[in-house]
Amino acid sequence: MSGALTCTWTCPDRATAHVSVVGELEFATAGMLLNLVTGWLADHPGVRDVRIDCGEIAFCDSSGLSALLRVHRVVTGAGARLHLDNRRRALDRLLTLTGTAAYLTGEAVVSRARVDS
Repeated sequence: MSGALTCTWTCPDRATAHVSVVGELEFATAGMLLNLVTGWLADHPGVRDVRIDCGEIAFCDSSGLSALLRVHRVVTGAGARLHLDNRRRALDRLLTLTGTAAYLTGEAVVSRARVDS
């Protein structure tokens, strides 16, 4: 797949950043998310929570997953916490199958399953 990706960053307060991601998070677009988060955190050192709205991610491949893992390292390296909000079932399934769900979300897989039931 080779689609478009749009990332929009907003800061409702000095400690929280929201990143809205729309489109396909894949090989051709994954670097955009990483570059956006890296740049904004460098310019906004007071951010302590980075909330990525995943509700409009239409597709995520292994490159997209790799980008999320690198984003996690950048965010935690900056002393902040990453949140993956509004995840679709396909993204949750990818995170569960790859064993990255708890690492990226801080949630136990069982607790997320209970929320979805």
